[in-house]
Amino acid sequence: MNDRLRVLLISHTCQSRTEGQPKAQCLARMPEIDLRVLIPDRWKQNGKWLAAQPPTGDALALEIAKVVWPWTGPAQNYLHWYPGLRKTLAEFRPHIIDLWEEPWGLVSAQTCRLRNRFHPTTKILSETEQNIDRRLPFPFEQLRVYTLRNADFAVGRSSGAVEVLRAKKYAGPARVVPNAVDAERFQPMEREQCRSELGLRGFVAGYVGRLVPRKGLMDLLEALPRCSAKVNLLFVGSGDHRAAMEARVRELGINPRVRFIEAQPPAALPAIMSALDVLVLPSRTVPSWKEQFGRVIIEAHACATPVIGSDSGAIPEVIGEAGMVFPEGDAPALAAAIEQLRASPGEGRRLGALGRQQVEERFTWQRVAERMRDIYLTMCPEVVGQPVAAS
Repeated sequence: MNDRLRVLLISHTCQSRTEGQPKAQCLARMPEIDLRVLIPDRWKQNGKWLAAQPPTGDALALEIAKVVWPWTGPAQNYLHWYPGLRKTLAEFRPHIIDLWEEPWGLVSAQTCRLRNRFHPTTKILSETEQNIDRRLPFPFEQLRVYTLRNADFAVGRSSGAVEVLRAKKYAGPARVVPNAVDAERFQPMEREQCRSELGLRGFVAGYVGRLVPRKGLMDLLEALPRCSAKVNLLFVGSGDHRAAMEARVRELGINPRVRFIEAQPPAALPAIMSALDVLVLPSRTVPSWKEQFGRVIIEAHACATPVIGSDSGAIPEVIGEAGMVFPEGDAPALAAAIEQLRASPGEGRRLGALGRQQVEERFTWQRVAERMRDIYLTMCPEVVGQPVAAS
């Protein structure tokens, strides 16, 4: 039998037309797939309530649904669920439900329960970014056990995430499918013009993201006095950690070499990435977290900017061959890496070009969507004919 695969993608990330909808649109354009996307009518992220953004470009079957408990105290958004999900399943009758939500979320368990009761032939795919093997508090560990017991396929955002799935006794098929970047929006721009517009001088090592302690930003400050006086730092982002960072800048006497810019809208980031000589992601592992991916790495690489990152979590895997890795918390090693690139501009250009190549081969929305499509086809070969090996 040859038919289109009906796939229901449940994803709060697809509220955003830049963070989630691009993957969904790539999937929706594929002739083998009939895609519907279920997103919450409201969502809280970084302290702000967000409404669903209407998609641009290609039409997308987007269902904006009422969500219960989108933010519940210390549990944050992991207890959200959809009261209308049973009706959606009955109307759409998906062959596959792709849970682009963590397996310990209540919505994941809700979906598995409804599948088991009313749609037993529907397959469930569970996605996760969690790359630390730790027991979660009640009821989240129990929700994860239930979801993974019922999942037909699992996707981890990194190899570490797949290892955690195995540690949690998930025995089914699993693949790594990474995050992605809009490689048309993030692309190399004229570096000197970008630097001029930002007023940058010398060799600029930059950080883009939230200013929080676990990102290892003090290590970057501690590395600067060990670098040539030609090296300057640029921090682009907001957060409560900034006051402590500024105090440390004064203590180290490096004020003229450090600049802070508040968090910028997505449209401004390609020019910022292009202006940097190197992007630095010095994350530090803490008991409850280590770097799960590091999207800024592929954003910098898409702009042909090399990256230096710590060895926390997925950072080395995402950097690949297009940058340098240092032991987390080791400021002298970080300084040595920065100095190596400063002294070898040709090497920086080589790594930047390689980063762009890696993005085009592995980290575009189209490439990621293709990998998800191949997984869908292996899950339901009876619908589309011959199975396709998952990449």
